[in-house]
Amino acid sequence: MFWRHRKVLQDRAAGMVFDWRSGHGSARRLLVAGVVAISIWGALLAYVQISEPAAATVVAAPIDLTLVDLDAEENRWLGEQIDRETLFHRRWNVDDPSALTAATAAALAEQSPRIYQPTLREIPTPAERVTLATLPGMGPDSLPPPQAVPSIAFASPPANWWVEVRVIDGPATLAPFSFKWPDPDPERGLSQGEIWTVLLGVDWRGKVVVNEPTIKSSNVRTPVILKKYRALTFLPLPKKSPLRWWKLEARVVNRPPPE
Repeated sequence: MFWRHRKVLQDRAAGMVFDWRSGHGSARRLLVAGVVAISIWGALLAYVQISEPAAATVVAAPIDLTLVDLDAEENRWLGEQIDRETLFHRRWNVDDPSALTAATAAALAEQSPRIYQPTLREIPTPAERVTLATLPGMGPDSLPPPQAVPSIAFASPPANWWVEVRVIDGPATLAPFSFKWPDPDPERGLSQGEIWTVLLGVDWRGKVVVNEPTIKSSNVRTPVILKKYRALTFLPLPKKSPLRWWKLEARVVNRPPPE
């Protein structure tokens, strides 16, 4: 116990323990604190006035209530006006449900719902199990093999490949033209609608100096198209005139043979 009391004294001296039960030191501090607290509360009670709000006065709002005898002869016009302007005349007597029943029947008559009445039917099952039987001599092993169907080869005229060339961009002095495909070798594999787009440049002497496809490819038929372009002839221009440029499109077509 002595050791514990000594440890508490050391912790209290170091400021690590605060005793809430009793203060340590001079009692003057407690007296000064009490005087300050009493002064503050006294000033608040002296200068702050607390008053309860007065109850609001009830404003009298009188209304006029007039009882009208609608059964009287002089007030019949008022009863008729009420019947025309309000929905009272559409009501029915709740003690008599005949009006509601008639309205429900009329609504069902306009769109009558379909009533499904299922019926049960007994399906008899065979007493003995039915087995699949074939006719004599018509079994899978006795049927003859199917006869061969002859194939018919339809004769078609030989392909007549032509190349139609049109101008996409450039001077109008070059008109569209066409030429027959010079290579008759069917191994070339021409197809309808095959297209080449070529950029053609011609100098002032009318000589083709630029003849290149716009898209580089390893197509074996491209040199044939370029050779035809290179053989074209153009009108010469004055000396040292600028190059003339055309963008041409060549399309393969299969023209029907002449009759």
